Amino acid sequence: MNLGALIAGSDYRVSGGLDWDVSGICYDSRRVQPGNIFFALARDPGQNQSNINEALSRGARAVVMRKWSGPSRPAATLIECEQPRHLMALAAARFFDWPSRKLELIGITGTSGKTTSSYLLASIFEAAGEIPGVIGTLGIRVGDRHIPTELTTPEAVDFESALAQMVDAGVHKVAAEISSIGLAERRVDALDFRACLFTNLGRDHLDYHGSTENYFASKLRLFNELLPASGNPDPMAIGLADDPYVRRALEAAGCRKLSFGIEHRADVFPLRYELGLTGIQAAVQIPGRVLELQSPLLGRFNLLNILGAVAVSVALGIDEGAVVEGVRRCPGAPGRLEMVARPRGALVMVDYAHKPDALRAVLEALRKLNPARLICVFGCGGDRDRGKRPLMGEIAGRLADVPLLTSDNPRTEDPLKIIAEVEQGLIDAGLERGAPARGYMVEPDRRKAIGIALSMAGPGDMIVIAGKGHEDYQIIGKTKFHFDDREVVREYLSNQQEDAGA
Repeated sequence: MNLGALIAGSDYRVSGGLDWDVSGICYDSRRVQPGNIFFALARDPGQNQSNINEALSRGARAVVMRKWSGPSRPAATLIECEQPRHLMALAAARFFDWPSRKLELIGITGTSGKTTSSYLLASIFEAAGEIPGVIGTLGIRVGDRHIPTELTTPEAVDFESALAQMVDAGVHKVAAEISSIGLAERRVDALDFRACLFTNLGRDHLDYHGSTENYFASKLRLFNELLPASGNPDPMAIGLADDPYVRRALEAAGCRKLSFGIEHRADVFPLRYELGLTGIQAAVQIPGRVLELQSPLLGRFNLLNILGAVAVSVALGIDEGAVVEGVRRCPGAPGRLEMVARPRGALVMVDYAHKPDALRAVLEALRKLNPARLICVFGCGGDRDRGKRPLMGEIAGRLADVPLLTSDNPRTEDPLKIIAEVEQGLIDAGLERGAPARGYMVEPDRRKAIGIALSMAGPGDMIVIAGKGHEDYQIIGKTKFHFDDREVVREYLSNQQEDAGA
């Protein structure tokens, strides 16, 4: 595509020619091909210049950056602009011929529930006889095909490329997780959304956003900027009426709205529901009629995820039979309150809960299922929001019978210092380390901590190993090691059986 046409309508300063055809768009200097336009996105100026130099050496013919800082101007076209990611989003949409306009794109944002909501919607799409498309934390799904990604919301080039592949595969509906960081960095600025779902808002990413209000403001862009500007003739804003932040977003949305909830008046709500060990049963009022729903998912927070998916389905006009069947057959997303084992009459689950609201929701849901004991293995990641650490400890101390504090992904921080900050919350909850009653345990080695929890398990107990969910790694320092909570559980129980047999 012609470079001038690719970046037309944007505010930029250019040095060099624009009348030539771009062979591709790239933001990773290691993958640049001859004739590419390279977008320099690194925050560190020195790293950014190094990436630009590598891209030029690999044949990049144009470079987009905030400001050129090299010693001399290269022969390539240089494009300076204040928001390179916004320009990249626009260029990527044009390069791939606006694929979001050729299908129905549903954006899902919120602190918790994005992934499960996307899997519920994919199951409903499939029940309606369609090929589902999903973009999110667990990667990109095109029907049964999986494409790994590193970001919940991919960079614009990867996002548009995935949508183009979906269009070619016959996908008509896509559920995509839209993160606050993805919104703040303008990765999704050129997408046309058919509908957007706001699940809830709690504490998360404050190390990036600085405050809850800034965090909310990033998500609000989806509703007061991007959705109303969509080329779709009837965009829909859908949100949880029980959440005051979500209500603010719905009020600001310049399009039609649909609400769901349990506590506040909403368009989609349960007339009655039952939460048990076998799942959820609910009679759900939608505009004009009642749906009788059954789901294998556990807990009140998953009832909210189901209500959100149902509301989106109503907005899209999906057949009610497909909605009922899609909810019934969806097992949930990997690592989201995923059942791993049932040793000696106990239940062992893993969950991705790594922030206060998510941990609270999981523990409250399991508490209501009346376990003999609720054992919680948890920790907090390093190089992230430190303020949430004592909050996580207090929640585990208040809601779990046996909190077992361990490491998550310490990254470049000292694991023992992270644990000490989390431990203050356990102390604030009135617990004492090692006390026989109302006590907590600490084991920095995550593998050993899981083994301790499993060794304690008895009939009727529930063990939830929180924080990593689907992740199959642990980051210590700057090194990523293979570590999967589910594998560790199965290995421990297998070894126990071998020892018993011997």
